[in-house]
Amino acid sequence: MDIFEKVYEVESPRKFLPKQIAVLDRCLTDEAILYSGAFRAGKTLLLAHAAIRACLENPGVKGLIGSQTHTTLKSVVMDLVEEELELYQKKVNAAGIDLKLVKKAIHSDGKMEITFFNGSRLLFRACDMERKLSGYTLDFFGIDEPVDVAEQIFTQLIGRISGTGNLKNKFGLLTTNPGSDLHWLYKYFYLMKLDRYIHIDTTTYDNILLPDYKNYIKSKEQVWDADWIRRYLNGSWGMFEGQVYKDFNPATMVGDFKKTPVAYHIAGIDWGLEDPHCVLDIGVTEDRRLIVLREHYGKKMTTSELAPLIASWNKHVKFRKLYCDPSAADLIQQVYNKGVPIAHSANGKIKGYANNDVDNGIAKVKSILRNKLILVDESCTNLISELQAYRYKEGTEKPIKENDHSCDALRYGVTDFNPDTDTIGFKGTLTKLFKRRY
Repeated sequence: MDIFEKVYEVESPRKFLPKQIAVLDRCLTDEAILYSGAFRAGKTLLLAHAAIRACLENPGVKGLIGSQTHTTLKSVVMDLVEEELELYQKKVNAAGIDLKLVKKAIHSDGKMEITFFNGSRLLFRACDMERKLSGYTLDFFGIDEPVDVAEQIFTQLIGRISGTGNLKNKFGLLTTNPGSDLHWLYKYFYLMKLDRYIHIDTTTYDNILLPDYKNYIKSKEQVWDADWIRRYLNGSWGMFEGQVYKDFNPATMVGDFKKTPVAYHIAGIDWGLEDPHCVLDIGVTEDRRLIVLREHYGKKMTTSELAPLIASWNKHVKFRKLYCDPSAADLIQQVYNKGVPIAHSANGKIKGYANNDVDNGIAKVKSILRNKLILVDESCTNLISELQAYRYKEGTEKPIKENDHSCDALRYGVTDFNPDTDTIGFKGTLTKLFKRRY
């Protein structure tokens, strides 16, 4: 038996729970595996060992582990992988094998990686921008906490596992806390029933290997509310504490409103080139209620491409005013030049008309939702999804900058909306329509 074969017979230095063993087995047969669990369920540890095993047992493979931020990747994920490799090294030493498992480790920003004795390589990359992950040829990848990662990152990586030919089963492993049931993870792994996409769910209660297991769980049950227990101990997907727009209820606020009469139209526009952009057509009824009638949601449209689309909408509905992301100066100028009432002139200068005070804007949208002054047409799928998924950073009142583009467009659109000010002059009302919905 040569030295490599001796290494391959060294046992893992860790004991694993039945569900963790099931995940490791699925990495040998399936393409995409989601291990979803609550706090202290051993998720990141499992990810580290799945990557180590793939690299140690298969010479010449190339894998990548990602996390949303470079800081987390370096101080949590890579540190953990190296700590676990030290345990493997002790096992090798104890077996009398004279071999260093790690040939080289690089810790510099943007190029963190580990090269193993058998030529396998494990890369560590931040998952904050899709373009940073293009061009790789991988045998496997892992993402730690993909609930905080954009869908495009996952689709980019799943397309990167074309393989070097040194790993029999190419796979992607995602280990995460649960999130909203509108998240892209829930779509891919729970709803779509894709071939070779599987999920294995666990809870904090399952992790009997957790130090001081019973006291840890008891301490959390005593201080956490029902939402936090459901998500962070039971590992349940769904709406959660920290949701910004809790008063948005699709059951009563969403429907087919395309033919509903409105007094006039306004619009809200959130601009992005690499990030998505969103344009919302919002009808104001005779009795000062809002109906979001349609949305345009997309990516990588230049301002010269988006401006004609906005102008064509204006030609059709004659907006009273458009409220645009104030940072989109070029778009504001182009749409203004096309005769659309998107901005006002002050001292000869064109200025963005939307209010970009995030806190006050969110408070206004919350008030509109709480007072049931808004309906959303069922065709506005991105707005419906994002109103439910938009959330605050844990323990703060600061919204997370994701799932927010249509929410921002709505926030801009209601800049001047005041349900108590009657500037329309109609005597009829649409109150019956809103009563039927609510």
